Parts: sequence; structure tokens; C-alpha cells
Amino acid sequence: MVRTRSLLALGAALLAVSSGAVAAQPAHAVNERFANLVTYYHWDREDNFSAVTHLDHAAGRGEGYQWIRMYEALVHMDPVDSGRQRPLILFYNSARGDYMSTATDEGIASALSAGYVRKGVQGYIWKDHRPGTVPLHQYWNQEREDNFAAASPEGIASAQSADYQWVRIEGYVSPGPER
Repeated sequence: MVRTRSLLALGAALLAVSSGAVAAQPAHAVNERFANLVTYYHWDREDNFSAVTHLDHAAGRGEGYQWIRMYEALVHMDPVDSGRQRPLILFYNSARGDYMSTATDEGIASALSAGYVRKGVQGYIWKDHRPGTVPLHQYWNQEREDNFAAASPEGIASAQSADYQWVRIEGYVSPGPER
């Protein structure tokens, strides 16, 4: 019986980690609650989608997005310093079939003026660089009409190799765990 419980607990922990429900915490983030910023891609729409919350993941999978990268970055689920952090907000444009994650006033204004609808807060990111953080870059591909948020070296290289143009830094995030 004890072994069965141990195996069930181990299985549940592995499932949670593999689904992104439990995020590894960087060394400088003791007792802070993080979640993975996960990259999905929709091949027909040619749309990159940054998912953080369970609702984001469910929407992506339900709309036919394919998981591409598990550890784009880590974002705070709750603000730890509201004066130095800002919400990362998910927007959607149904005419374009494009999701966009943004945190800057410029990004929000751009999304709203282009007909995007606010879907919700994905988490919280730093306004300015802090030790142990990396920039969350916003890229845009005019031909695809696609926004792409990238923080990992792989994500940035993917954006650049697919002719996305750099737009701005949305804020700063913790890098994903080392693989």
C-alpha cells in the first residue's frame, strides 16, 4: 500500500512537471510562485502563441496549436513588487487569428488599435532589468501578421530565422530552467 501511494505521488509529480503546471524556480527566487511561458505554434495560421495559465494552454490545444518550446521563460503568477512589475496581458485578434502577449503601454495601445481583444493577465514581469533576468522581446512578422514574444536564445533565433522584426522589449523575465 505504501509503495502504491509512493508510485501514485511520483506519477502525479511527473505529470505536473511535464504539463508545465509546476515551474522550476531559479536560485534567486526562493518562495516566489512562477509559471512557464510556453511557446505554441499553429501551422495553418502561422501564429506563435505564448501560453502561461491553464486557460491559455487549454485554448491553444483546443484551437490546434502545437507545443514548440516548454521553457521560453518564467513569469511571476502574482506581483511581488507592484511598483516594479507590470502585468503580461494576452490579446487576441480574430480577423488575423493572432495571439499577442504584451506588457508595455505601447504594446497595449498597439493591440487595441489593431482590433485585438484583451483575454486576460498571464502573469507579471519586471519593468526594468534585475539580476538574473533576461529581456522578453516582442517580434512582428508583417507577412504572417503574427506577434511573437521570445526570451530564450532558441526563441530569439527562431524569430530571426523566420524574418520576424524586433519591435521592443516588453519587460524582463527569469530565464527558463537549464536543460
